[in-house]
Amino acid sequence: MNIKKTRAAAIGAVALALALSGCASGSVDGSAPAAGGSSSGGLTKVTYGIFPSNTVAAFQVAKDKGFFEKHGIDLQLVVGAGSSAAQLPALATGDLDFMLASPVTALTATTQGLDVRIVEGVTRNDPKIVEDSTAVVVGASSSIKTARDLEGKKVSVNALGSIGEIGIREAVAKDGGDPKKVTFVQLSFPEVAAQIEAGQIDAGMAGSPFIQQVVSKGGRVVSDFIHDTGLGENELVSISSGKLVESDPDKVKRFTEAMKEALPFLTENNDLIRDAMPAALGTDPAAAKKAQLSLYSPDVSEETIQLFADLLVKYGIVNTKPDVAKVIWKP
Repeated sequence: MNIKKTRAAAIGAVALALALSGCASGSVDGSAPAAGGSSSGGLTKVTYGIFPSNTVAAFQVAKDKGFFEKHGIDLQLVVGAGSSAAQLPALATGDLDFMLASPVTALTATTQGLDVRIVEGVTRNDPKIVEDSTAVVVGASSSIKTARDLEGKKVSVNALGSIGEIGIREAVAKDGGDPKKVTFVQLSFPEVAAQIEAGQIDAGMAGSPFIQQVVSKGGRVVSDFIHDTGLGENELVSISSGKLVESDPDKVKRFTEAMKEALPFLTENNDLIRDAMPAALGTDPAAAKKAQLSLYSPDVSEETIQLFADLLVKYGIVNTKPDVAKVIWKP
């Protein structure tokens, strides 16, 4: 297992995206179908990049229920590896029309010269309704009890310099700890349970149903950092390139309208998402049934996105504060 200990991978993805943005469109990794054009039946093909999380199952349910087809869209999901930053090159070249990302991914990319826009919200957390859809987990024998105890420990996040890193740092600080004393490494959610069990990490950021994989082995949640730091209003968003937003506003409009109809349905039908998880993610059916899901909402909170931008500067992830008003697409 190669655990990445620097932000080089994320920075490299943005650099590659910038380099490719001036090149002809083509699949970056050979797996992404070309964006644009029409599919059979007169539907417009839309490619959507997504990283391994319960949201893969949610989008599959929305597609199967016909929300995208209703708006003339043939949605093709392209599941990447690990984190959203890895798919930025495909967004830059046009191999992806849209992709799932944390606001941090979009904001960080803009500070490095990549023109991306947040076009719609996808998930949000409400501590009064749902807890622990994304959290820090530890193994059964761990002495870690709260965020403060993460001082001096090795903690995994699905992407360095991400919502996980800044959120956990802020949670440690709010709990009276020193966030500078936490060592972050990069692991995808499906790897967390095994790496905790092997002793390669002390704690790990995970989302449902991967939290339940740890808990089923006696582990527990020690920090509900998304809620604790006020970042939950926009946990995940859909982003697109500035080029697509400006050149094909009709495609963006139809996609976002389909999402506006699909997301409330997903919030009200969580069991359909849980049922789809084993096929979509390869997760254990028992863990899938216990998965705690976020709320699905198309809303974008400029105040929350600004908080993300402030924390990126506070913790040295970026040197220049992102222009939030420019990043958020307004139809």
